[in-house]
Amino acid sequence: MPFIASAGQAATGANYVPPLTYVDVLYDHAGYLAAHQGRLGASSLAGSSVGIVGAGIAGLSAAYLLAAQGAQVTVFEASKRAGGRVYSMKPVKDDPALFELGAMRVPPSEQLFRYFATLFGVKPGGQFPDPGKVFTQIVFQNQTLDWPAGEPPPAAFSTVHQAWESLAGSVGGIQQDLADPATFADARQAWQRLVYSAQPPGPEQGYSTISFFQGLVQAFVENYAQYGLTAPWGPQEFALFGALGVGSGGFGPLYQVNFAEIMRLIVNGLETDQQFYPGGLSALTDGFLAAVGGSIRYESKVNIVYADPASRKVLVGVEAGPGPAYSFDAVIIATTTRAMQVDMGLTEPPPRVTPQLSAAQGTAIRELHLMNSSKLFVLTKSKFWIPANGQPATLPANIQTDGLVRGLYCLDYGAQSKYGVVLVSYTWGDDSTKTIAIKGADERLRLLLNSLAPAVPAFVEVLRSQIVPGSATLVDWQDQRQFYGAFKLNYPGQDPLNQALYYQFLSSPNGIYLAGDSVGWCGGWIEGALQTGVNAASAVVAQLGGQLYPHSPMTQTADLYQYGP
Repeated sequence: MPFIASAGQAATGANYVPPLTYVDVLYDHAGYLAAHQGRLGASSLAGSSVGIVGAGIAGLSAAYLLAAQGAQVTVFEASKRAGGRVYSMKPVKDDPALFELGAMRVPPSEQLFRYFATLFGVKPGGQFPDPGKVFTQIVFQNQTLDWPAGEPPPAAFSTVHQAWESLAGSVGGIQQDLADPATFADARQAWQRLVYSAQPPGPEQGYSTISFFQGLVQAFVENYAQYGLTAPWGPQEFALFGALGVGSGGFGPLYQVNFAEIMRLIVNGLETDQQFYPGGLSALTDGFLAAVGGSIRYESKVNIVYADPASRKVLVGVEAGPGPAYSFDAVIIATTTRAMQVDMGLTEPPPRVTPQLSAAQGTAIRELHLMNSSKLFVLTKSKFWIPANGQPATLPANIQTDGLVRGLYCLDYGAQSKYGVVLVSYTWGDDSTKTIAIKGADERLRLLLNSLAPAVPAFVEVLRSQIVPGSATLVDWQDQRQFYGAFKLNYPGQDPLNQALYYQFLSSPNGIYLAGDSVGWCGGWIEGALQTGVNAASAVVAQLGGQLYPHSPMTQTADLYQYGP
């Protein structure tokens, strides 16, 4: 869900200094690993056994770090593949074209990603076709508007665009404070003032306690002059922003989420200078697999995890297996929170499981909101949207609509690929749910193109003629077993639950640790999975008697913020 880069944010390009960490974390994970050549501590864990549930990025990174310390690691993966929601599918075996069914672009502020990507030789390249970066067409209320590459959004969006720029720019100083450990405390103090008002009731409510929609009302209706507006937003402005944001698609389904979640994207630089990885983001998975792939047990769905006080071991049971057949010194559960509840029953009372979660941690697993998301890809016979001989583009490489399609992206995987890739529709929330009952990719493709054709007939006509038969590929992440959703976005008031879950690794009494991007502070981003993987691995080292290097992730403090009176 890309935002248009704001002029008020930190500069992009050569002068851009990305944050070292995220505002709710305030710990430089990548810096710690870089300072110690990728090791968590000097001591060996030889003779210790660690079980890891889930071979997504969180589980793989934890396995990689613990194996480097000498631990015997076993990873249980319910499916036939590793990577989780990092999933670069190859539609043609001998061509570099890819369908990125999960993560598909990475900003420079994902420092842990950059650390591991550099280590594994995973490199960005080319231009991701974000709105306004390429020739874009916007369809709003049955009108089609052109948006030339590199230009401001169409005039109809000027008011909402400028207002959003002003609001986003108001937190730019926090982002800059995150680029230097010496100013982390300043970032913490400024963010604290925003997420929770220290003097309620006050004229304004904190970002953590209100919805995204309420935050826009607070800014652009109640305090509109502060953001350069001559009049408050009315129904049309909210319709523009709700349908298309500032031309980037689908803000309506986000209106109910926590306002702080949206501002985190800005403060943490997650929407700044996003980069395309034409080799596929699964190359990161491959880097981990080269080291720990032999430790993975595929098609092994874990259905029970509990601590045994008598043996001081953690027992793991696999579906269709003979009960809790596996015993470990420690276990990391690196799945979505919904899988923790649905598949493993982590929030159920003994004797089924005994993870000894706190009340807040159990509530967080039950209630933290996972957003649904859908993508539909096709392979095309050529990159038909690219004009020949340097001529101006006549067909868009990006289309944003307020209809069923929402966001369409045309992707070029380089000169070595003879095919084009079109992400025909990228949706989330209610927009994703609208068509989830249509299970067939070809049937849904017909519906989507029929809805799009009246607005952009020339594009749809060419696209239909270019589609490689049988290439339509669909994913509804909320309809996928073991996932049950695509990414975490807290509802208002849920930040204290998120805080309790993120810091669970500091306080586990029994060797069971939680990880995954839905445990972290930036659900849906690879960085959140990596941060929690490093946290959990560090906690295991400490529990098993290993000596961590000074200022390890275990020095993080669970009382960084007080999200409440």
